[in-house]
Amino acid sequence: MREKRGYYIHFDARKSVGVSKKIDMQMRALSNEFCMEEIPIAAIPRNLIWRIIGLFPFASVPRKYEDAWKQIVAPDFVYVRRTVADFSYMSFLRQLKKKYPNCKVIVEIFTYPYDRDDFWKWNAWPFYIKEILNRKKYRICADRFVTYSGDKEIFGVTAIRTTNGVDTDRIKMSVGNYHRDRITIIGVAYMQRQHGYERIIRGLKDYYKKQNIRKEVYLCLVGDGPEKKYYQKLARQYNLLDHVQFYSTVIGKELDELYDQADIALASFGFYKAGVYFSNSSLKAYECLAKGLPFATGCSISGIDENCPYMFLFPNDKSVVDISQVVTRFENLIEKFGKDKSELAREIREYAETNFSMEKVMKPIIDYIGRNNEEPT
Repeated sequence: MREKRGYYIHFDARKSVGVSKKIDMQMRALSNEFCMEEIPIAAIPRNLIWRIIGLFPFASVPRKYEDAWKQIVAPDFVYVRRTVADFSYMSFLRQLKKKYPNCKVIVEIFTYPYDRDDFWKWNAWPFYIKEILNRKKYRICADRFVTYSGDKEIFGVTAIRTTNGVDTDRIKMSVGNYHRDRITIIGVAYMQRQHGYERIIRGLKDYYKKQNIRKEVYLCLVGDGPEKKYYQKLARQYNLLDHVQFYSTVIGKELDELYDQADIALASFGFYKAGVYFSNSSLKAYECLAKGLPFATGCSISGIDENCPYMFLFPNDKSVVDISQVVTRFENLIEKFGKDKSELAREIREYAETNFSMEKVMKPIIDYIGRNNEEPT
């Protein structure tokens, strides 16, 4: 039987380090089963006048779709990382279905619901109008959505439900030793509003107001992004610069060394701002587990039981995080699993390998692609 041919299509997504890592992991998993090719569709630079014209409801972001068409040959499926549903984007998907009727069009919705997250700023409203006008057309040009929510159907299209996954073979396990008198918490991210790290910084302020603290707690925030200046301002305002350290974006060995100095990692604490009140599939949470670190989060994580000892779950709202609770939960964890960091790290990493390997989380998608079109769904 001929090996199925597929294309992974995205729209300038590799500008983000985190997204680029995810694309690499997904491509490796898909390439193990199918003949894969990646097609980035770049935006065409515009002057100010054309940018203004592009804000109108029926205008589209000019992209190099013609270059993509030159690369697509007899596809059995395409895996598309969603972008704003403007006219040209939806037309591209419709043409795919028209030219290759048996091609399975699979669109990944990496956050759902996404309206409040993507379009909350006033200057994004013109794109929200485009989205509302066009996304109903998914029903005629998409065969499946991939979602990390619990939704079985989105915009009239059947959804494949999964979680984010990690390639544990490519993630170095955290090493080092615990300190008797201090705990270090690390947050690594492109600092955006959904990370909500102001809740942690305010929690540190309240923690150090107490007279009899059991341990010194330090916060290490790694990465740049639009919220970084806000976090730095809060740290200065609360006189926490001795306990909150900021780093620019780092990768590789330098980042591994920062993780080795940490005891607890952070996922996101601001999903409520995007209207996400139930479980999410934060890639960062699974990466923390693969590093062998327990993590704190402000929203439940898909696939992880809320009583999981490696996850310190806090309310999904703007409340200040009680750092004393973080300290207590961490102390209880190392008392239960042993005070040696490497011992606990191996336990946590095995949990990640068992539940969130890329092979496991991509299996529902691979099964759908591998199924013949005439087979029942």
